[in-house]
Formats: sequence, structure tokens, C-alpha cells
Amino acid sequence: MSKWVVAAFTIGLLTACNTSPYEGYKRLGDDVYMHLQVLGDGEVIPKDGDSLLIRLRMGLVGGEIGELLSTEEWYAAKDLRKDAFGDVLHRIHEGDSMSVIAPVQKWPWHTLLDDKHAEAPDTGMVRVELSLVRIRTESMRSLEDEQLRTSEPYIYERKLIHAYLKHEKVPFERWGTSDMYYRLKTPARDTITVKNGDMVTISYRGKNMEDGIVFDDTKRNGMPLTFRMGDKDQVMQGLGYAIEILQEGQEGIFLFPSEFAFGAKGVPGIVDPNMPVIYTVHLDKVDRATGQRSVQ
Repeated sequence: MSKWVVAAFTIGLLTACNTSPYEGYKRLGDDVYMHLQVLGDGEVIPKDGDSLLIRLRMGLVGGEIGELLSTEEWYAAKDLRKDAFGDVLHRIHEGDSMSVIAPVQKWPWHTLLDDKHAEAPDTGMVRVELSLVRIRTESMRSLEDEQLRTSEPYIYERKLIHAYLKHEKVPFERWGTSDMYYRLKTPARDTITVKNGDMVTISYRGKNMEDGIVFDDTKRNGMPLTFRMGDKDQVMQGLGYAIEILQEGQEGIFLFPSEFAFGAKGVPGIVDPNMPVIYTVHLDKVDRATGQRSVQ
């Protein structure tokens, strides 16, 4: 059965059982109402693994449309498939446009307002004008990512880093203007930072950003690593920077871009070229070089 026949049947069914208080809108579910504006050429509805380019404007019923949010961006279908959007995604196709009215609490505000300087209202009915501009399936996304990885490795790496930071619940700090980010997990036992010449002992665990597989672990290797700070070729560059940030007894999570990790060559069979990595680092012990004194 074609999309057009299904749409006609759906509209007819909604009209027959319509109990909407909003003129021109049909009731979809509990306090969710829809008005179909444009029927596009798409034939399939979104699946959870798809990415959706959605253009939307949101406003309180009786207010200005767009006053709460006006944007066009990509969302993961699985992040939207709840409450009012769940009703929408069961019916919308690529190219369709519709207006939907539902209570404030039925919209996924955390997903919609992420990284935006806007706030969700406390109460009221919200009207959303939305268009499904494009559906990008998992297979399409994988092909595009692989092409980007090959042709523009730095852009692909930045995309991975941005996606990781966006989905982390606890924010990370950026180290200067670099692509290195970190989050300190525990307090320090000492207030003195590590200097060149200090003997340091660290424990760490490294994992791939894409699949989370652990490939480097001092516990698994049998013991922590001890070396003199400042000596060449002791640890990769990112671990050196992490030690500069940490104080004795402190632990942090560090996102190292490839330039601070394994670079354009990677580690064959373990870390892909131009791949950022995640390290959990604990500064176990610091033996101060001769002449250093504690800060009073």
C-alpha cells in the first residue's frame, strides 16, 4: 500500500474520531494533536538507528511560534522517540511538514535544547511546526563517515570528539585552545604541581573512543609506571600533559586527540590512525626533586 493511500486512510480515520479542541487539528493520543501541512515524497518512516534533519519552530499556544525555539539540525531518532515526538515519528516521512500541539511535559526538552541558551516553560500547551527535511540511515551514515575519515581525517576526528562530549552527562574542561579535554574525578593530597625532575608513579587505563575497548592498562600489565618527569620518550605526549594537570593522589579522565596520542600512524590492529583516545589517569606518587619545598 502506497504512502498516499495510507495517509488518506489515516486522515479519514482521525477525522472520524476527532475530539480535538483545536480547529483543523486531529487527535493523535493523550493531549497530542496534529495538523498535516505538507505531504512529501518519502515512503518510509524513521527507524531508531536513523539520523533526522528536522526544521522546527516552537511556541506556546496563543503566543508567537518560534519564541521557545527555532532551529534546523540533526537529531538521533531514538532520542526523540518519546511522548509527542513518538506519535509524530510513527507517521512522518521525509519531506512531510506538520503542526503538533501537546503539553510542555510531552516534549524532549533535554534533547531539543542541548547546548542552546533557552529554557523550557513550566506549564502550558506547546505548538510545534516541524518538517522532516532528510532521513540518514545507519548504512548511509557509515558510508559518509568512512568517506570523511579518508578524505578529511581531522574533521572526522573533531566530529568524534564533539559527539563524545555532547553525550557525556558530566562536562569536560578544555585544555587551553587544544583539542584535549579533561575532567578531574578525585581531590588531590598535595597542592604542589609536578615539575621536571620529579619522579612520578602513575596508573592509567586507555580505551578507544569509538568502541570503548580497553587497549592499555597498568593493572593488567602488572604494575604502575614510574619515571622521571621531563625525560624524553617516557610516555606519550598526552600523558605528560595529564601529569602536569594532576596533583598527587588525584585522578582524572582525559580525552587525547590523536596528535597527543598515537598520531596519523596509530597502533596497527589496536588504535586506528588519527583516532582520539580516552585515558583515566591516577597520579599515585610524586618524589620531589632535590631543592623543592612544600607551599606554606
